[in-house]
Amino acid sequence: MAQIGLKNIYYAVMTINAETGAETYGTPKKIGEAVSVDINPTTQTANLYGDDMAVATDIALQEISVTIETTHVPLEDQAALLGHTYTNGQLTAKMSDTAPYVALLFESQKHDGGIRCVKLLKGKFAPSQETINTKGEQMEYQVPSLEGTFVAAASGAWKIIKDFDKDADTASWYTSVTA
Repeated sequence: MAQIGLKNIYYAVMTINAETGAETYGTPKKIGEAVSVDINPTTQTANLYGDDMAVATDIALQEISVTIETTHVPLEDQAALLGHTYTNGQLTAKMSDTAPYVALLFESQKHDGGIRCVKLLKGKFAPSQETINTKGEQMEYQVPSLEGTFVAAASGAWKIIKDFDKDADTASWYTSVTA
């Protein structure tokens, strides 16, 4: 189904219980206004050959590269997503910081007027390249991007998708995450 637009990018920090391995999520929080989401699954293919031809094939999903762009990522959210420290309005990034696992939530309008909502369940974002240019003859917006790698949650699921009818209220989609 063709999709038109993108909005409401949220994240929810995952906590993993050290004793049981149970994965739970904090309350989802919106990050700026959505500009783009790029989801790129990496797969491995194996073919079985017999009698001089391919007789079977299998495909295994390995990891999912995700890049998001928003109009802005507040410092507090950068700290939460990248494992940095945020105190008194200041972000401090250390080489030893470790990003937490997070879920990523967003929605897009479908061409028939419905709404497609997506949750990516378990990923980590890493510091990304930053390019900041001077104003020239033409003004050009420079938006922040975050790059991450997503894998399957303990449940085995890596993505949940739900379609809503046209003009549906999707607010409940952003209240919690369960795998």
